[in-house]
Order: sequence, then structure tokens, then C-alpha cells
Amino acid sequence: MNLHNLVLSQDISQATNLIECCLSCLNRVRMEFQRGNLDECERWLKEFDRCKRDLDGLMTKKQVKDKMERLAKDLTERGYNVEIISWKARKNS
Repeated sequence: MNLHNLVLSQDISQATNLIECCLSCLNRVRMEFQRGNLDECERWLKEFDRCKRDLDGLMTKKQVKDKMERLAKDLTERGYNVEIISWKARKNS
């Protein structure tokens, strides 16, 4: 998995930690399942879901940024001054 293509550069460390968390949780799920401890198994599944949700959030953040960059490039190619548009958007918020 190439994180550089999936998350922003400033989020790589956090994404790495979340992936390690997901893998650790899945390992714990397997161990607890083999022991027959279904309550602990479910607890680790919930923790996996939390880590996965946070990782998905980082990936969505990158997708939104990439989409905005493509839009800015397209508008620039059409002759719009994107800097003015973004400045006005910030000023009106």
C-alpha cells in the first residue's frame, strides 16, 4: 500500500499508525476468537472500525484536496483567476 497516493503528506505518520492499529486489532480479533472469547473479539472489532473510519477520513481529505486542485487547474485553463475566487470565498465565510 503506497500511502503517498492515498493521504496527504502531513498525514502519512498518522495513517501509518492507523494501519498498524487496524492490523493489531485484527490480530487480536483472531486470537480472541480462537480462545472463544466473543465479547473481547467484538470489542477489538469495534476498535478496528474506529481506526478504519479515521483512516478513511484521511483518505477522503486527500481526495477532496485532489479534486479541488483539479478544479482549480481547470478553471485556470479556462482563464479564471482562482486566487481571487478563493479569496472572495474566504472573505464571505
